[in-house]
Amino acid sequence: MLDKIVYFLHVVRTGSFSDAAKQYGISASAGSRWIIELEENMGVSLLKRSTRKVVPTQAGERLFDRFCHVNTEIDDILTEIQNLGNEDRGVIRIASTPLFAKNFLSRIVGEYLREYPYVSFRIVETAYDVDHIDEVDFSIRANATYQGYLEKDSLLVKRSLLQYPLKACCSPSYIEQFSCPEFPEDLKKHNCLYASTLVGGNKWVFELDGEFTTVDIAQTVEVEDSEFLKTVALTGAGIAYLPNQLIKDELADGRLVPVLDNYSNSQFEFSLYFRPRKQMPTRCVNFKEFLLKRVQEISQETT
Repeated sequence: MLDKIVYFLHVVRTGSFSDAAKQYGISASAGSRWIIELEENMGVSLLKRSTRKVVPTQAGERLFDRFCHVNTEIDDILTEIQNLGNEDRGVIRIASTPLFAKNFLSRIVGEYLREYPYVSFRIVETAYDVDHIDEVDFSIRANATYQGYLEKDSLLVKRSLLQYPLKACCSPSYIEQFSCPEFPEDLKKHNCLYASTLVGGNKWVFELDGEFTTVDIAQTVEVEDSEFLKTVALTGAGIAYLPNQLIKDELADGRLVPVLDNYSNSQFEFSLYFRPRKQMPTRCVNFKEFLLKRVQEISQETT
């Protein structure tokens, strides 16, 4: 019964039998059978099924509301018992933005496995927020911040990992062909390359002498991959808004040149998010501290 109820919680969160089954490690057909058996055992219908989504009935909503808290308590109890062993064992699940995964996480995970060989990792690279933070232990996200920026309310714990200035830039060939914008508003007439997962998406913020200008840039290329945007900018196809650390070599050798350099730009930030928990598994506590330490060390090596 406990397995079936926990699977039911996954179905409600995801709105899908197949997605819930994937998270729980069973087949979709087995999951569907579990729900039927659970409904038969309780004598009520728990889910409304349609071709697009699965939603809970009134009874299903009550079961979900009451039992999701119980499930959290059970997780905490099991974690507390596991932590008595004080060993780094088990799976650490991480959702990470691709840029951080490539430049930091891959190296940090490799180093950690050498020291703790009984830990395993399940990593998903995505530029988007994970819809259900229960699916992972840690989420590493990138966004742009500026003075006065208010982050949306969240029940998650946030730890800032790194901040870099964002820089508007393009290739010299682009300026030769299309001229250089003198004011932020000029960007509306230029080819602009952007990632929608940054704050505002197609809204770029510039500051000069304490005054902020927000520009709805001309949308030319949208992609959730900063490396992709840099490559497009290098071909002379448009102006990109990228972390200074990502383009420092290209700025140094002149393959890219800064645009609107007299304005201050937003900051690009990598942040670590995780659920507040009474009991975090030992493997997660140790890896979190290792990650925070190594990110700073690696960043200093590359500056």
